[in-house]
Amino acid sequence: MAAASSIAEDFDDEFLTCPLCLSLYEDPKLLPCFHTFCRKCVEELANTNGGRKCPVCCSDVELPSPSFSEDVDKLKCNFYINKLLDLRKLKLSKTSHVPCQMCESRTQVTAVCGDCIKMLCNYCVTAHRNTKELVNHIMITLYDLENPTARSQYARQIHCLKHQDQRMTFYCEPCECLVCIYCTVHDHRADKNHDPKELEKVATMKYRDSLKGQMKKTEAVVSQINQQVKTLEKELRSTAENCEQVEKEVRRHYGKLISKLQREKQELIIKIHKTKKNWKDELIREKHSMERQLEKTTEGLAFCQNILDSDNKTELLFLRQQIEQRLDQLASKQTGNRTLEGHKKVTFQPTSLSQVSGGSLSVFAGFTIQVQEPAVESLPCSVTATAATTVTAGLSGGNVAPEIEVTSPKGRTTLIQTTEQLNSSSALEKGKTTCISRVWSAVWRSQTSGKHSLGICMGGKKDLGSLTVDVGSNNPVLRFGQEGSKQGQFDRPVDVAVRGDRLYVTDNNNDRVQVFDLSGNFQHSFSTKDPMGLAVQSDGTIVVRSGKKVATFSPSGDLLHKFPLGEYCTEPYGLAVQRDGRVVVADYSKHSIFLFEADGTLVKQVGGEGQGEGQFNGPYFVCVDKEDNIIVADKNNHHVQVFNPNLNFQHKFGQLGRQPQDMWGPNGVSADSRGNIVLANIGGRPDVGGVEHGRKLQVFHPDGTWMTTISSDGDKLNWLHGVAVTEDGHVFVTDTGDHCIRKYRYM
Repeated sequence: MAAASSIAEDFDDEFLTCPLCLSLYEDPKLLPCFHTFCRKCVEELANTNGGRKCPVCCSDVELPSPSFSEDVDKLKCNFYINKLLDLRKLKLSKTSHVPCQMCESRTQVTAVCGDCIKMLCNYCVTAHRNTKELVNHIMITLYDLENPTARSQYARQIHCLKHQDQRMTFYCEPCECLVCIYCTVHDHRADKNHDPKELEKVATMKYRDSLKGQMKKTEAVVSQINQQVKTLEKELRSTAENCEQVEKEVRRHYGKLISKLQREKQELIIKIHKTKKNWKDELIREKHSMERQLEKTTEGLAFCQNILDSDNKTELLFLRQQIEQRLDQLASKQTGNRTLEGHKKVTFQPTSLSQVSGGSLSVFAGFTIQVQEPAVESLPCSVTATAATTVTAGLSGGNVAPEIEVTSPKGRTTLIQTTEQLNSSSALEKGKTTCISRVWSAVWRSQTSGKHSLGICMGGKKDLGSLTVDVGSNNPVLRFGQEGSKQGQFDRPVDVAVRGDRLYVTDNNNDRVQVFDLSGNFQHSFSTKDPMGLAVQSDGTIVVRSGKKVATFSPSGDLLHKFPLGEYCTEPYGLAVQRDGRVVVADYSKHSIFLFEADGTLVKQVGGEGQGEGQFNGPYFVCVDKEDNIIVADKNNHHVQVFNPNLNFQHKFGQLGRQPQDMWGPNGVSADSRGNIVLANIGGRPDVGGVEHGRKLQVFHPDGTWMTTISSDGDKLNWLHGVAVTEDGHVFVTDTGDHCIRKYRYM
């Protein structure tokens, strides 16, 4: 509500109109939410709905007994509205006749008295000023309406209900109510229960400042709400723009897809028509040949029948030998045993709608290809090749299995070997047919996303069946966290570990370790200084590189033990723990790996800057496999070195490059229960994705043979650090650049 000093010269009727009855306010009552209604409207509201909700903002309004009008009196009057109504009446008197409400002269009014609550003519104004009892009444004249100072000084006076000729100029703090001077003598005399004070002193010196303080707090909330509104408006615009962009992409994609499907459909129909014509010509020629043979045979039989019907024994014996020879010739003709069961067929095997790219047309003794859905980059995918119902054994040359030729979007071709699932080759003989279907299967792991062409090759022949498969990018199945210091937020997450159904993250700049479930839901956290590498033992004990110390914590985060590293290490980073409790620490500054007993006693140190066996160039992370072998990501040498549990060199693998199997700054490393090694590569530019730019996850067999690479198209990896694998074939990776955790499927 505006202050009195800001009263507009034009009194807006809309502002002075009750929102319920749509008439000018009569005895306006102020609800706790600061919305104003006529007294009669509040009473009606109380009687209809119990007065529990404000009709404007739906805030709760409590009235003890809403059916009794006296309870409405407990609501405060809106004196500001009353003041505006008085001033409105006074201003209207400029253009219309308003009679004096004090005397019976019906003279035009020129002022309003805030104490008498009446409109006054000039005579009554003079009487007020000349009458001792009325001289202190507050008045504003018609001419004062043009004076902002005069308007601001005008205020509707509040009179005591008990002593109606007295203004309430005192405030009793214990009772929290306004009282008049008579009340301070009788009902509110100063004692232990009452403390009346002058209104001006209490309002100015105490409550005004208190209200200002509360207003500042509320203004801060308003500022926050405004900021949130702006954020929501920005999100609304962003959402609308995003949806419009995606809609354009969808329309463009499906426009291309529909065009492609139309072309594929037309090509298949042309192929069918061509096949139909070729077969039709062949069958017509064969039919004509059979009809000529039928005619000759029928004529021969008719001639013989005529001889027999004539019963001419001389003619019969004379032609017997010739007839027998002719019948032998006709009977010896090979007509075959043609049935519909073995006739040539054209079959069509449509793809599923999720692979919408047409279908495969198998002609003669062809194959159909099926791919496990959905096909995802870097993940194993089951492929089956099924022979058509009629299979020619001679096509396979015996027990030779078909191969699947895969052509990538960039035109690279790869052959996949298959294994027969239903071996019915013993029932086949070369040149014969059978109705038993034969099925071969293979595992396909595509290393690029996009549309791939799959074709069947067998017995030196190609195009025995084909299928187009759209391989999706291996994007994260889960991402959580953002920059910040609240629960579930991170400031430079470094390492990550998994034990059972819990995920542990070192939140470096927040000096803590956070614990989540495997769905990214926060569980708890505990503090530790400058945490980097961590590992979790089988009993749930948490081991953390904290500053230049190794600290051991209970599963709940209580410190159990610690030992210093400063005597041996310069810049310790990642660590791992063997089953017997021995701790392995990587120091990238000393280019070394240290093996400690659980109590901190140094067992062995291996390293020194170099590229030879057991030498390193900036190793940051280390892990142990199920046999306690020690695996080191040798970052700046771009390879991995493997040691036995006593830190004796075993072998190394990897090289710098841009191919899927090559490394580029290997950082985090982890080993699963099958011995597979998962590696995080920092790579090149952070704003570009793809294998060739090196920001990727890699999976290797225990012997170092490359298995697969993950480099997502969407939600690209930024600055990879620690990795940890789960038993169900997923890997968590910390992204220090994006202050988040991503989860990928890798098996």
